[in-house]
Amino acid sequence: MDNPHRTAAALKLDGYVRHYRGMAVVRFAMAFGLSVIVGIVAGAPYAISFGLLHFTLYGVLFWAVEVAARDPDQELALRRLTIRTGLITFLISLQACAMALEVRDGATTMVVRLETGLLIIGVLMFTALQVHMSRLGYAAAIAPSIVSMIWIALNGDTGMASSHFAIAVCLFVAAVVAASWRQQATDRTLANARLALEEKNAALTALVAEAEAARAQAEAASRAKSDFLAMTSHEIRTPLNAVLGLAEALNRSRLSARQKDMARGVVDAGALLKRLLDSMLDIGRIEAGKTTLNVAPFDLRQAVETVVRVWTPRASEHGVTLVADLDGLPTPCGLVADGGKVEQVLINLVSNALKFSPRGGQVLIRVSAYGESAGVGLAVRIQVIDQGPGVTVEDRERIFQVFEQTDAGRALGGAGLGLAICAGNLALMGGGIEVLDAPDGGAIFQASFEAPACLLSGAEAGVVEAEGLDAERPLRILAAEDNAGNRHVLQALLEPLAVSLTLVEDGAQALEALAGRSFDMVLMDANMPVMDGLTALRAIRASGSAIPVWMLTANVYEEDVNRYRAAGADGVVRKPIALDELFAALSDAAARVDAPAGAEAEAEAA
Repeated sequence: MDNPHRTAAALKLDGYVRHYRGMAVVRFAMAFGLSVIVGIVAGAPYAISFGLLHFTLYGVLFWAVEVAARDPDQELALRRLTIRTGLITFLISLQACAMALEVRDGATTMVVRLETGLLIIGVLMFTALQVHMSRLGYAAAIAPSIVSMIWIALNGDTGMASSHFAIAVCLFVAAVVAASWRQQATDRTLANARLALEEKNAALTALVAEAEAARAQAEAASRAKSDFLAMTSHEIRTPLNAVLGLAEALNRSRLSARQKDMARGVVDAGALLKRLLDSMLDIGRIEAGKTTLNVAPFDLRQAVETVVRVWTPRASEHGVTLVADLDGLPTPCGLVADGGKVEQVLINLVSNALKFSPRGGQVLIRVSAYGESAGVGLAVRIQVIDQGPGVTVEDRERIFQVFEQTDAGRALGGAGLGLAICAGNLALMGGGIEVLDAPDGGAIFQASFEAPACLLSGAEAGVVEAEGLDAERPLRILAAEDNAGNRHVLQALLEPLAVSLTLVEDGAQALEALAGRSFDMVLMDANMPVMDGLTALRAIRASGSAIPVWMLTANVYEEDVNRYRAAGADGVVRKPIALDELFAALSDAAARVDAPAGAEAEAEAA
């Protein structure tokens, strides 16, 4: 159906219009057949006059149908068509019966009289069994035939007893009326069923259209949200890169113990902010149910200690003591799991506990890892114990659902998302979360999961160094970066290393520098004026150069990374710069520098 919002009158009108159009051939064939019969029985003059008038009436009938079909006011058109079809059908039946009676009155033989009687019977059957738009129209259509037959029965010369013949005619008429009335009732039932089906179909079509519009609107909103998150991420990462990079450089310099502790705190807090920013960028996949685990070795003890160190000042502001009990963890505690999601669970639970605990109270983080079940590894249990009002039994299942929270949480302005995120992360890792009563009042939020144990390398334990660098032959690095603060960060991070750093401000300057000098690797920002990093990268690869090019960018959506890789990038160093990523890129470039020398030595030995 073209229009899903059509009214019941419009649907009914459409059904009758289609019926009359479909019966056009049959009706005109009937008119032609009656004209032939009249010609045989009464002669050509009768047949011609009958045929002209009969065809004219049928023409008027179908004219009325087409006028109704084109009328924009379909309810009014339905009423007009009902009246017109009833009247025209009555005239058609009346004309046929009048002609038959006229021929009968002028007949001189019994055969002709019987034939005209059969003609009236045929008209009765045809008009009675066709579809009528109303009961009044049905009665008008069959009335001329019935009156004519009764007239014949009462006044005709049949050669039989008049009363017996009248009774037989009446019984015949009653049988035809009963059968046709039942047929009309069936037709009306079917028409109403069809109308109801079309109304439901129209409603379903409207719902589908509304759902499609809602889907399109949701997709537009999702794209807008993704664009906003990408823009926000880029704008946040640029200054955060300077904060983290300079703090990391400061932390690696000669400092007093107190200064080093403060610098380490800035690095830890910045790294935590960076991981929270990465989690924010994953919102789209979380909502779409496409969240995946980023499984890698990490130190659970170190992750808990970092959370405690970062959140201790916040706890002090609330007048709450934040304590960690890690006696149940080995040192270090290497796990192969999604450290970011474990950290996110810890942060949400600690944040909630601080919010609900009274001033002077205490929040205890107790973490343990035990067992070594075959093929599985350590069973980890994280407990965050507060001294708040606790959680009622009725609320213990509900609070882990999205936007659900207790009355106390709602009073404190919670959004009802933190615990749902915890539950989702743990379910993804095959674990779970529950809330219990604390012995001294308050609540125990207990998260548990299993993960394989592992030995940690230096980088995973927090010791990050660039390997393969040689002070006698510094690594020649060209870095294209338009932001002055980020150039300062690169200088501060790379200054202590065996590298020779050349800085340019856009892609065009990078191509110019590569044409004039030899470099071992390129660090290429993505968004720069004059020529962006992606265009410069494509130009480098188009020239046939195989120099390692690592994109240095805050655009860290998966589609962005895939686009850089497709253009020929060897890898991506994300902003804010993580030392392990940067040093891994340097080590890779250093290994490529050493490879040709080793190959030449082997060739000379051969």
